[in-house]
Amino acid sequence: MKTRLLPLSLVLTALLVLPARAFSDVPENAWYSHAAQLCVAQGLMKGTDNDTFSPDRAVTLAEVMTVTVRLHYQANGGTGDPPSAPDSWGTGLLSTPTGAVLLTFNTCDLDRGLTYRYDQENPRRLHLYLTVTPAEYAALTPAGGPAMTVLTLNGVDVLTGGLAPTADHSNRVEFIADQGSDYTAFNRELSAFLPAPATGLWYRDALWYAREYGLLEGQPMEAGFEEPATRQDLAEWLYSALPESVLTPINTVEELPDSADPEVLTLYRAGILTGIDDTGLFAPERTLSRAELATVLARVADPSLRIATATDMDS
Repeated sequence: MKTRLLPLSLVLTALLVLPARAFSDVPENAWYSHAAQLCVAQGLMKGTDNDTFSPDRAVTLAEVMTVTVRLHYQANGGTGDPPSAPDSWGTGLLSTPTGAVLLTFNTCDLDRGLTYRYDQENPRRLHLYLTVTPAEYAALTPAGGPAMTVLTLNGVDVLTGGLAPTADHSNRVEFIADQGSDYTAFNRELSAFLPAPATGLWYRDALWYAREYGLLEGQPMEAGFEEPATRQDLAEWLYSALPESVLTPINTVEELPDSADPEVLTLYRAGILTGIDDTGLFAPERTLSRAELATVLARVADPSLRIATATDMDS
């Protein structure tokens, strides 16, 4: 469920007073010049350098995600950039019940070889495996049986259980959840833990925000965020971020030559997306440039820029 606090049109209209920024690679009379300046002034896009916009550069999925996160944040009363992801996102640890840390790991720590499985029989129990150093192995596997342990993901305690060396006597330890454990918290935090990118990655904050506020629903967890985005990607992300008040139809579009996607049709009806030719062809797999992205975002920010079709595309 997406929270709606302020009408997006009110938030963005207030931002129109911000000064525009000139770019050395955006000619004043270029078809996308006004859109680029508007998007930068409103904090939806940024330059690629001190004075460049790179209008012809292909847009990545990470860039599409980032601009739609900014739209959602502003629509819900935020100003400036969205909040930073917490440092605990993508981290895990095993500790004693009294809080003494036994072992730390993170989603990018491939050396740990994190794997897990559930017992096939009932009651099912989680088994989580981690590779450790010889010194850690010696410290974590004292004589006397499994040590009582708390498993924490993303700063949240999710399970209690025992910690013991694996049966093959390799440098791996096994966490076994207590019988009768409730796995609700584990499953919820694991779904956020696994795709967490490394600290310092430029789109880490946007990805955290998108997951936190439900903008990733329906998006594959293994999405290639650094790959070029398609027009279909843009449509899905825009629709996930925009409140219904921004999507008031100004066109009657019942179908497109190459798409029956209801999200795409909604954005066409609102005059935010347009076809690539006179037939209204959507070309869902076609990539887009930063100039094209700015043009679409400008139509969201300023309704006067939206495209009203002369005739219905389905007639």
